Amino acid sequence: MIFIKKSIKDYITNTLLIIFSIIIVACIYIKLNFKKQTIEEIIFYLLNDAGQASTAVFITAIIKSIIPLLLLVFGLLFLKNKLFKNKEIFFTLILFLLTMVTFIVTLRVDIFIKNNLQSSNFIEENYVDGRDVNIKFPEKKRNLILIFAESFENSLINKELGGGWDYSIMPEMEELALNNLNFSNNEKIGGFYHTNGSTWTVSGLVAITSGINMKVNMANAYFSNNFMAGAYSLGDILKENGYNLNICMGSAAEFGGKDKYFLNHGDYDIFDYNYAVENGYMKAEDKVWWGFDDSDLFKWSKEETLKLAEENKPFNLIIETANTHFENGYLEENAPNNFNTQYENVHSYSSTQINDYINWVKEQDFYEDTTIVVLGDHLGMQTDFYEDNMTPGYDRTVYNVFINPAINTKNNKNRTITSFDMYPTILASIGAEIEGDRLGLGVNLFSNKKTLSEKNGYDYVNNEVGKNSNFFNQYILGEDYLDVIRIGK
Repeated sequence: MIFIKKSIKDYITNTLLIIFSIIIVACIYIKLNFKKQTIEEIIFYLLNDAGQASTAVFITAIIKSIIPLLLLVFGLLFLKNKLFKNKEIFFTLILFLLTMVTFIVTLRVDIFIKNNLQSSNFIEENYVDGRDVNIKFPEKKRNLILIFAESFENSLINKELGGGWDYSIMPEMEELALNNLNFSNNEKIGGFYHTNGSTWTVSGLVAITSGINMKVNMANAYFSNNFMAGAYSLGDILKENGYNLNICMGSAAEFGGKDKYFLNHGDYDIFDYNYAVENGYMKAEDKVWWGFDDSDLFKWSKEETLKLAEENKPFNLIIETANTHFENGYLEENAPNNFNTQYENVHSYSSTQINDYINWVKEQDFYEDTTIVVLGDHLGMQTDFYEDNMTPGYDRTVYNVFINPAINTKNNKNRTITSFDMYPTILASIGAEIEGDRLGLGVNLFSNKKTLSEKNGYDYVNNEVGKNSNFFNQYILGEDYLDVIRIGK
C-alpha cells in the first residue's frame, strides 16, 4: 500500500514537473524570439481559431525547444530525486512558483493585469464615430487597392534613406516611398507606430481600418459574428457609398476572426485558402505555409482585380500577404538568395512581388482612377532579428506609401503617427472629404490637424488606449462583451 501511494505521488509530481517545464521553456522561447510579445495576443488567438495557424510555426518552435525542454526535465528530475527525496510536494510547490514568475515576467502579465485594472476615459473622450460626421465622396469615385504587407517595417530600409539597415534589402519599397507619398516620423523614409492592442495581424488590420485598437481579456472574447459590432470602419463607409469589396489572403480567413470582421464591416467577398480549395484553384494537400504562397496570392489577386474593374462600380480590393510572417518567413523555391538570412531574402522577394503587382496595375486602363496604398500591418515580431542587425537605437516604425492619391500634402515628414491615423487618411487619399478630418482615434494626415500622439505624446496615447475602457466594452465591442458577462452570470 505504501509503495502504491508513493507511485501515485511520483506520477503526479513528475507529470506536474513536465507540465511546468513545458510552460517555462515555451515562455523563454517566446521571450528570446519575440521580446515584445504579450499575453494579450496569446489569449486572443487561443480563443479565436488558433488552429488555422501555419503548422510550420509550431514545428519550428518545437524543434528549437525540444533539447532545452529535455535538459530542463532531466535536470529537475535529478534535483527532485537527489536533493528533495521525500520532499516531492515541497519541490513541486517551488517549481510551481518558479513557473508562475517565469510566466508573469516573460509575457508581461503584470502589465496586462495592470491595464485591465486601470480605467481610462481617453477613448470615449477622443473617439469620433463616422456615423456622426459628414463624409462626402467625389462624384466620380476612385478605386482603392489596399495592400497589407505582413510585418513590413522601415528597419529593413537602407539607413542612408531613413531605415535601419546597412544595405538595401527592399529596393522596390524604397523607390516607391521615395517617388510617392510616404508619411514619415523623420526627414527621410519612415512610418507610423502601432499601439497597445494593434500589434498583431488582426488587431493591426482593425486599427488601420477602424481607427480603434482591440482590447483582450476574458470578458472580451470576440466570439460572435458581430465582430467589433460598434465600430464604424472603412468597409462600412465604402459599402454605403456603392463600392464593391473584396479581400484576398493566402491564409484561412477565420484565423483570428478576420472573416467575421470583414463580413460584419462591409460584407467583403473573401478569397482565402479555403475559397481557393473549394473552388478548384488548388488542392488541400498542396497547402504551404499559412495556405498558399504570395506568388499565388498576387496571381489570383490580378484575376480578382480584373473582375472588379469590369463592374460598373468603384471597388476596394484588400490584399494581405503572408510570406513575411514570423518565424523567418516562407522562402519560395524561385526566390533569390542574395542575403545571409532567410528573413532578409523573404522580405526582398516580397518587395519584388508587391512592386510587380503595382506595376501591372499601372498598365491597366482603370489605374488613372485608382489609389494604391501599401502598409505594414504592424512591426515585425522577431525583435531579436531586428535588434541584432539594424543600426543601434533605430526608431522602428511601420512602412507606408500612398500611390496615385486624389490629393497630396507636403506635411508628411517628422510626424508622430499611429495606426489609427491611417483610417481617415486612406479615405482622404481616394478623395473623400471628412467633416472635422477625424475618424475613430485617427486624424486625416492630409489636413493640418495634429494627431492625438502629436498633441499628447505617443507614450501617453499608447498607455491610455491600453487601459480598460467601459466605452469600448459597451459601445465598440458590444455583443461579445455583453455575451461573456451574461455567460459569467
